[in-house]
Amino acid sequence: MKHNFSLLAIDMGAGSIRIMQLLIGDEVSFKECHRFENPMIMENGALRWDLKVICGELERGLQLVLNESRMPVVSIGVDSWGVDFVLLNHEGQPLENPVSYRDERTNGMKELWEQSMNGEETFRRTGINFNIFNTLYQILSLSDQANLSNTNRILFMADYLNYYLSGVAVNELTLASTSQMLSCVYDFWDAHILESLGIREEVLSPLVFAGSILGPLQMKIQTDSLPKLIAVAGHDTACAVAAIPFETDDAAFLATGTWCIMGMLSDYPLMSDEAFLSGISNERSADGRFRPLKNLMGLWLIQQLRKAFGNRHSYEAIDQMAAANPVSTVLIDPSEALFYNPENMLQAFDAFLIKAGHQAFQSEAAYYRCAYDSLVASFRKSMLLFEKLRGKPFKVIHVIGGGVQSALLCQLIANGLEREVIAGPVEAAVYGNMLIQLKTLGKLDTTLKEKLYASMTLQKYAPAGA
Repeated sequence: MKHNFSLLAIDMGAGSIRIMQLLIGDEVSFKECHRFENPMIMENGALRWDLKVICGELERGLQLVLNESRMPVVSIGVDSWGVDFVLLNHEGQPLENPVSYRDERTNGMKELWEQSMNGEETFRRTGINFNIFNTLYQILSLSDQANLSNTNRILFMADYLNYYLSGVAVNELTLASTSQMLSCVYDFWDAHILESLGIREEVLSPLVFAGSILGPLQMKIQTDSLPKLIAVAGHDTACAVAAIPFETDDAAFLATGTWCIMGMLSDYPLMSDEAFLSGISNERSADGRFRPLKNLMGLWLIQQLRKAFGNRHSYEAIDQMAAANPVSTVLIDPSEALFYNPENMLQAFDAFLIKAGHQAFQSEAAYYRCAYDSLVASFRKSMLLFEKLRGKPFKVIHVIGGGVQSALLCQLIANGLEREVIAGPVEAAVYGNMLIQLKTLGKLDTTLKEKLYASMTLQKYAPAGA
């Protein structure tokens, strides 16, 4: 089949947002067309995302791409992080800039929620475990504020961008599943939870599965044909997992970024008492199945240590420093609250070490090595938990996301978990976004699929001594 077209993926990250283009002709190629920073702003007493900047930059980038692309753009897909949302008024306009999951407004909300429904029942209903940043707790924190009563619609971040660009408001399933408000048994909102939150089901848009066509782009652009907006797996991790070339059912995935997420694909959620007590959440996958997973602190530790040390070294240099340093005999617990959003990560490390009866490290390299070794220890603990819950071991760990660029981290994971690691693709969310679009459009023939998978850079790491 002859191809001569392109697709766009809008990949929204908490640090930056990109427009990526997949060009499909005799060969396939990716290019980054537009990127801009996505910093949090302090506004009205809360950390927020700046919608004016986000939407303005995306419009500018899309205008540029659509005006200059040498191949027609047939579709666009948007993915983003989960849990955060936009409140819209009756005119369909945002009531305020959306608050970031890192804001402190959810402090004490777990305890307040459990006055209405205990944690176990909430888990049984939603399959989602407690995380301080969950949408449920964010909305609960608004219960005494006028904006919630004035809200006509709630859209998650990628859903809002889909609405902004197409005029069609939906809640995509993978994003909705991060909220802790969706029924784990049925594909609709849990009415009892919504009632306890004091919100009407009508403010939540119809649920759609990944791959739903929303309509044409609504922008005034000089082009022969406007691309379609496709609701891909709106949650970036669901997009990323959709790109993994699984060759066995005995495989786990580890998505690496600011946060790390370890999990697996399953036809059913993990709902045992042990799963609940261990912090397992059951989010949805792009194909409608389940992604039992555990959210873990990730490369935020490295990023914030680097900042605390004045950004003196590149990440490549940091890896070299950590590799040359002996294995850390002292580990931190990355799940401790003081590492979540400290003003100074170096001081947070020192506070943990002193409290645990240890001295502060004597070199910058020692801090990085401790961070890496501590992360790997937390990954191993989570892997063993999943193996226990599923009743058999994994043969391979698929590592995707930004951490793939660190050969040191990938090798440490292989060593620490004692499993083969297949690392890649780095741009897993973008690949998954594109694959879902192609499948929806009926253009993912065998030849094109082979070309796409061949373009993925995958690297295997065997455990030391294997």
